[in-house]
Amino acid sequence: MFNAKEYIKKQVSEIRKIVGNESALVAVSGGIDSTVCAFLMHKAIGERIECVFIDTGFVRSDERKTVKSIFEELGMKVNIIDASRDFIRRLRHLKDAERKRIVFRETFYYVLSKIAKERNHKFLVQGTIAPDWIETKGGIKTQHNVLSQIGINSVEKFGFSVIEPLLYLYKDQVRKVAMELGIKQLVKKQPFPGPGLLVRIIGEISVDKIKVLKDITKIVENELFGDQYFAAIVSDKCKEDKTITKIVSKKFEKQKIKMKVPDCLVTGVKGDLRAYKKLALLTIKNSDLFLPDFSVLNELQFEIISKNPDFTRVAYNITEKPRVAKYIILIRSITTRDFMTADVTRIPWDELTGVANKIMLKNKHISEVYYDITPKPPACIEYE
Repeated sequence: MFNAKEYIKKQVSEIRKIVGNESALVAVSGGIDSTVCAFLMHKAIGERIECVFIDTGFVRSDERKTVKSIFEELGMKVNIIDASRDFIRRLRHLKDAERKRIVFRETFYYVLSKIAKERNHKFLVQGTIAPDWIETKGGIKTQHNVLSQIGINSVEKFGFSVIEPLLYLYKDQVRKVAMELGIKQLVKKQPFPGPGLLVRIIGEISVDKIKVLKDITKIVENELFGDQYFAAIVSDKCKEDKTITKIVSKKFEKQKIKMKVPDCLVTGVKGDLRAYKKLALLTIKNSDLFLPDFSVLNELQFEIISKNPDFTRVAYNITEKPRVAKYIILIRSITTRDFMTADVTRIPWDELTGVANKIMLKNKHISEVYYDITPKPPACIEYE
């Protein structure tokens, strides 16, 4: 049985032994993991910590203000570092998911190493948790905050030692630690990945995609619910897949079936292995868009993926407009305990349709909105 009080006591003692009289840099995102780390460090060594939030250009549009406000409310100061130009310059035009994650990691630690050297911090503290290094070591996807576990010596490469107080905890355990520390306002805060919107831009990175997704993210986060819920964007460059169309047509004989496949891949997991495979975009309709029961869609996505090893995700069309457009939006909402596995949130169709219509009205360059109906596994929670 996990005891948060004992865990805090042990970590504070270990941090004091490790840091001694030195100072530490704490990389915070405003999320629960890094904020808990900041609180543990403050409890252990007081004002000898410096909390920094790096604006990578892939954060939500109001993230700077939100993070600053959270830390002020909790009685701590955070310095905002705008490194968005560096990140976007290095990542622009990249397509492959793993390549994007690795470039993001290198840029992230390059920025932090500069700050640490300038201010003579010997330690970097970050909120790495168990799923981060498990997925990275398993080859499923590179988490940007995993170093020593994959053989990267942070002292040699970046000039600081890394402290990870939450390394062996899962998300539900981190929440218990937060409650024990008195950070109750963060327990139900929407999770947000370290690389931010980078892992929700499927395929090639562009400045325009980032801008569109920031606007749409606001709508989705304000309107929906679940343990995690968000939007992703993909270019509307698709081909029809007749094999999957036949599978779906057998189940829905009276409806018109349309199956599209984008010209880029998404990250999933099959067995314990990474599956960088195709995304199936499914439309079933007669006069209006057809909205079947979630249990039917769950069976359908299972059949599509199990019979077609080249696919790892299925998304279902909520709304569309007959117009020439550049982008398709995917909505994802999941329920989970520890983020190692996840089910699709069964949001009522009228609510999903309402959100989709708001998205379509927000940007004329969006042609369709889909709801991701794939659990984890075989999909990951994020897209890249």
